Amino acid sequence: IYCDNKSAIAIAKNPVHHQRTKHIAIKYHFIRDEETTKQIRLEYCPTEDQIADIFTKALPRPRFELLRTMLGVTEFALRRSIKV
Repeated sequence: IYCDNKSAIAIAKNPVHHQRTKHIAIKYHFIRDEETTKQIRLEYCPTEDQIADIFTKALPRPRFELLRTMLGVTEFALRRSIKV
């Protein structure tokens, strides 16, 4: 799982209970447990490389178009012009 939040990764990788993290709901400890048992691996991904932002943030048009291209999605008008 790629994440652009270094603090979240550090909390997940260190299963010790901290005073600062006791407010985190029990359901979110699932990720920490999966990281501990090596079922998943969390890796840092800089914000500018985070493709998932297209699904979670309002983006300026150039950024949206870049991420859309990175996902391999084209404009509908372009798809219609391709003859198969």
